[in-house]
Parts: sequence; C-alpha cells; structure tokens
Amino acid sequence: MSRTKMLAVLLVLVFMVTLVGCGTAEPPKPAAPSKIVLKWGEQNAPTDIMAEGAMEFAKIVKEKSNGRIEIEVYLSSQLGDEKTQIQSVQMGALDFFRANANITAEFGADKSNVLALPYIFRNRDHLWNVLNGPVGKEILENFKEKNTKMLGIAYFDEGPRHFLMRAKQVKTVEDLKGLKIRVGQTAIMMDTIRALGASPTPISYAELYSSLQSGVVDGAENPITAYLNNKFFEVAKYYTLDGHVFSPSIIVMSEATAKKLSPEDLKLVTDAAVEAGQRVRKSVEKREADAAAALKEKGTIITDIPDKKPWQDAVKSVVDKYGAPYKKLVDQIQNTK
Repeated sequence: MSRTKMLAVLLVLVFMVTLVGCGTAEPPKPAAPSKIVLKWGEQNAPTDIMAEGAMEFAKIVKEKSNGRIEIEVYLSSQLGDEKTQIQSVQMGALDFFRANANITAEFGADKSNVLALPYIFRNRDHLWNVLNGPVGKEILENFKEKNTKMLGIAYFDEGPRHFLMRAKQVKTVEDLKGLKIRVGQTAIMMDTIRALGASPTPISYAELYSSLQSGVVDGAENPITAYLNNKFFEVAKYYTLDGHVFSPSIIVMSEATAKKLSPEDLKLVTDAAVEAGQRVRKSVEKREADAAAALKEKGTIITDIPDKKPWQDAVKSVVDKYGAPYKKLVDQIQNTK
C-alpha cells in the first residue's frame, strides 16, 4: 500500500472514531435566560391598598415569567419622597413608581393635570369609564410624546381624597379658612387648597404623621384607606368626606428600563400592571367601607358632605385655570357617562 493510500485510510479511521465518540454526546443546551430583577417604589405602608397593588403586580409578573422576572417592592417611602422617586425613574435608577396624577404633570406629562382637577369625577364608575376610554389612553401616551423619560403604563384607583384635621371638625368651606393643610408639592393642589380658603403647606409624606402630631400643620388630605393604614387617625381624629379629588394613580416605568427589556418582557410587565390595577379596583370599595367602620370604632369623627356645590363653586377658578389648555379633554370627561 502506497504512503498516500495509508494516509487516506488513517484519516478515514480517525473520522469514524470521532463520529462514534460524538454519537452519544448530547447537543449543547441553550443558555438559561438570565434572571431580571426590577424595583418598584411606593410611599404608603404595607397595609395600604396601594402597597397591596404593588405586591399584586410583583406576584403576577413572577407567575407570568415563571420566576424569571422578580419585582422588589420598596414601601413606606424607603426610596425617598414622591418627587425623588419620580426623578429616580427618569434617571433609570428606579424601574417603576406609583405616582399621583397631580404630580406627573410637573414632570412633563401635562395632560395628566386633567385627572387632578377638583370635583371633575362624579363617582368611581365615571372615573373608570374615562380611564378605560380614549381619554385614559391619550394621557398615558402623553408621557412618551413629551419625552418625559418615563412610560405611563397603567392606572391604580386609590379612592377619592378627603380632608383630615387634627383639632377641628370641618363641615363647610368656611371651616377651612386659615388652616394649614399639608399637600404634595404640586401647583394644582396648592391652588385648590388656596381656593378653599386654607393655606397649603408642602411637606414630605413621610413627615406627615409627626407634623400633625406637633401642630406644624392643622390637617391634610388623603384617601380613607391611607388615613387608616398610616394611622393618621391617632393624631387627626376629624375626617371630612368631601371627595375634592378623585385622582387616580399612574404607574410610570423608566424608559431606560423599557429599552433593556425584550418586546415580550415589556408586554408582560405592562399587562401585569394593568391586571394589578383591575384587582385593586375590585377590592378598593370594600376596603373603603371597612376602613370607615374601623375608624368609627376608634373614635374618629367622620363628617359627610351631601351638597358639594359650595365646594365646587369655590374651586371653579382652579378648574378654569388648569382645565383651559385641555378643554377638549375636560369636555370628553364631563360628557362620559
């Protein structure tokens, strides 16, 4: 056998041995998808309905992603006050935050101001008919249109906001005259308080309990569930059901976070936020009724305001001022059944 033929035979034998050796080997497995950990910020205490919504969101995301995406929820203003956390979302340091509609306008999403107009919603059904319709969609899209570095992805229903007072029962608009009322640092809410004759005092939500306790402020405004769960009734036993704002919360997501996610994962977390909002809606009315009953047992003086016309008349200038640039949206809201 020639040298050339011997080499050819050897090459064939080596090739056959290689095939035999590889025949039992398993094909390489694809790399497992890496785990994604995202952060959600919330101002309220763990027992609050908004905290419940955040935890529901985390639960839904974990289930839908089979544990691949984890949401870490930071409650009780652990990550700073409202403005600090929104800024963190804009910078990409925080992935999600539940923001009050009356503050997101100050961060560029100006159309959300219409949701914070005093007495614009008749009741909860009216609110959700608006949010689930063209107006709600347009307001969420406004975040991207105005390059806020955030995406508006869903709504949470925290319930109507009412007044709480440390030392005075408020039955009429006149009863508010001269009182110092804690508000968030938003122009529309500060003007609303001024129009009602009180003095707006913007302080951190985390400092509200001690500020009521020490008399730095005479009162504040909060949904009834937050009033109970943050134990404000301990230092402010008067609660007036005027419902001056039925402002929904807007779930904002960092644009930087959205860009890092695959289209499938982005849809997953967005859908989860909407679903969590629906679950909150189903439970909030019962939570409000339970809160009212619990507060009465604790000695809270709850005052209803059956005729809100004097209150609405007092804030007409605020509605005119902040609603004028968005007259079409305001009209759509008012015409929604």
